Amino acid sequence: MRRVIISDVHIGSKSYNGKELVAFLKQAEYDQLILAGDIIDFIKIPTFTKYFIEIMEAIDFSKEVIYVVGNHEVTLRKLIGRTLYNIRFVDMYEFSENGRRFRVEHGDRYDRGIVHFDFLMKLISIVHDWIDRRFDTDLATWLVNRRLKKRKLRRIWDILEWNDDVDVVIMGHSHHPEAIIWVDDKQDIKTYVNCGDWVSHQSWVLIEDGVVRLKSEEKKLKQT
Repeated sequence: MRRVIISDVHIGSKSYNGKELVAFLKQAEYDQLILAGDIIDFIKIPTFTKYFIEIMEAIDFSKEVIYVVGNHEVTLRKLIGRTLYNIRFVDMYEFSENGRRFRVEHGDRYDRGIVHFDFLMKLISIVHDWIDRRFDTDLATWLVNRRLKKRKLRRIWDILEWNDDVDVVIMGHSHHPEAIIWVDDKQDIKTYVNCGDWVSHQSWVLIEDGVVRLKSEEKKLKQT
């Protein structure tokens, strides 16, 4: 079984890398595609766009597609638990392979505060876009990096504590690709993997026969 996992594409945002993602999806080989949240940025653009259609056309719908709804996709929450055009919408996705238990989620539930208040998120998004246009900077990436420096260790340990019933936790949300392996109190090997994003890193996760790999198209794109 070959699974490909991507997250945080943010269709509708200034930093959306559509051409790169479409090219990747067209050549990617998988038995199952897992979209781990924030594929569309409904906070910035409230409707489906031609960019979303391009992504859909690049996906192989003869294979199973799992859509884990993210915090920027409030509109899609109504679809959780339903399957449309071979896309299964979920809040969290779990499976077992080669004796290991896997959990895939977006990751926003570990954030305390404003990410759970839609009105505030929309207001912040307006300010964010104005700063991006005015100063030609990616405010989101700067804020994420600053937050990670302060809270990274605490955040990861929270995630580990709340997911001790599985062997591998995979998520997005932070836009920071990373993989951490540790041994818990029961001497069980645990793994935490963050997909990163397609805003800055063009990173993704591959699971094949129970083996997890964090990969990136960033260097390949720079060379072409």
